[in-house]
Amino acid sequence: MLNLVLIDDHPIVLAGLVDILRSQKNYNIVATGTTADAALRLVRDHDCDILVADLNLPGNMIEAIRQIRAERPSVRVLVFTASASVETCMQLLAAGATGYVLKGSSGGDLFYALEEVAAGKEYVSSSMATKVIREMRMAEQRKAERASVALNSREDQVVRELLNGASNKEIANKLNLSDKTVKHYMTQIMQKFNARNRVEVVLEVQRLNGTPLRH
Repeated sequence: MLNLVLIDDHPIVLAGLVDILRSQKNYNIVATGTTADAALRLVRDHDCDILVADLNLPGNMIEAIRQIRAERPSVRVLVFTASASVETCMQLLAAGATGYVLKGSSGGDLFYALEEVAAGKEYVSSSMATKVIREMRMAEQRKAERASVALNSREDQVVRELLNGASNKEIANKLNLSDKTVKHYMTQIMQKFNARNRVEVVLEVQRLNGTPLRH
């Protein structure tokens, strides 16, 4: 039998989750709570196999997951949330969550996720899994492309200032360089990024870093 701690700050959702899981003989609900702090405390205070927790709770759930995994590595964490953000899913998995299930999933999907997580496997809802895999592949591609663009330390400093929206004159003042030297570095940087101007350099750096354009 699996001992579960359930965390959700919506009473109706929490009550429904309790009812669904109690209908199955192999789940024992040892505690429930409504905050990230409660999740950490209840896992510490109870014999828990799996923590089932929403993400959007009072407190920092990502940090709570990190602490739980550090203090109780045998405890599995299954995030049960309405958030379909690929970035959020990847952040949670990186923090130590072992499962990610969307609240629109069926009871059968939830039970299957619990069994997979209990067996030491990772589980992500099928509607999310393809997106996560695609993003992971894109991140690896960006990493490889970044590695192929070899900037020296001064060029890297110039690019950082570009990302902050600095003009050539501002870059020259900040880095104690002449305007001519900054222009030289800009030419070198544009060639390395195959860019025609400073805007294209910024766009390419942000693409490789997987960050959105600043407004």
